[in-house]
Amino acid sequence: MKNILTLTLCLSVSIGMANDPEKRTIASKEIINKMMDAHGGYSNWKKMETFSYDNIMFSESLPGTPFWISSATVDSKTRRVYMDWPSHQMTMAYDGEMSWGADWKIGNPPKFEALFFYYFLNLPWLTQDKNVNLSDAEKIKHNAFENEVYVVDMTFKEKPAVGKTMKDTYKLYIDSETYLLVGYEYTIGYGYMLDLFKFPPDKDLFGPMFRVNKSFVTIDGLVYPSLMQTSNLDQSQTYGHHAVINYSLDIPFDEERLKKPANAVIDTTSDKRK
Repeated sequence: MKNILTLTLCLSVSIGMANDPEKRTIASKEIINKMMDAHGGYSNWKKMETFSYDNIMFSESLPGTPFWISSATVDSKTRRVYMDWPSHQMTMAYDGEMSWGADWKIGNPPKFEALFFYYFLNLPWLTQDKNVNLSDAEKIKHNAFENEVYVVDMTFKEKPAVGKTMKDTYKLYIDSETYLLVGYEYTIGYGYMLDLFKFPPDKDLFGPMFRVNKSFVTIDGLVYPSLMQTSNLDQSQTYGHHAVINYSLDIPFDEERLKKPANAVIDTTSDKRK
């Protein structure tokens, strides 16, 4: 039986966010610019040719092993990617047109996994993608964070990338003093996953999930999260812990890794529900 990444897919029904009742609406452009500057600047991020990292996820709810470990390298210009999963002895790649998996053993398909954590780790700068809508900001007090935070909703005008949908959303929590992205909520609309979890036919999203960036690391002047925790919205239930290590922004992209091995299977899953 295939394992399924429960910590990222468990639907949260809690809505207990501790907000200041007197929310103040603020134009988000200045806030977003300060967030990008706090994370190293947009122009510096745009110079990055490749983005590599190792992601370690731990959750007691995962069947079999409580650890999922993956190592990814992304071409920053095209967002093509190849990935190794030593914890499951499997590999995958996305060449810009198709995704494949070799010895794939988990329920989450290669398309879905290709850029899943790439988006989480690069959220400050992905706000500048042409297909992104950003709301005005609200300054609130949230019980998950020491300082007040600015809240900005991030949505999409069209499908942003492989494994993602136009329905996906992010709610960014930006520290009002450091301007670091200290947390976010996210929802997922990938149809195959909704079908896999046997959601009702009229359901087009699962989530929101809530994630706190617990600590950060600076790599070549850019600031990335290094420890994260995923929970429901009021943090009464923890779904998983994440450690991201071995960041690199200059590993040469190996084009050979995009070639489909003889034992690989092309991923035909869809973001549309059956």
